[in-house]
Amino acid sequence: MIKLLNNIKAWGTETGSDQLIRLDEISLLATPAMIRTLGIFFINAAYEMEENDAEHIHLQDISPNFSQKKHVDIILNNHNIKNK
Repeated sequence: MIKLLNNIKAWGTETGSDQLIRLDEISLLATPAMIRTLGIFFINAAYEMEENDAEHIHLQDISPNFSQKKHVDIILNNHNIKNK
């Protein structure tokens, strides 16, 4: 159980659009193994943000087989830098 959530905001785009829209929920359809892999991506991204002040990290940048046709990019933004 997560006892305390800090402020989280989400934006996304519709397929074929660059227009950002604010989201109030996110649904991912993936296998349990892929969800574990995404969890590792989140943990590693948090480390890069804390240790190297990374502003944002794209899933597509660390996935050698990423395809715009088959995958959705996940972009994690560093709230600490965005609010400086």
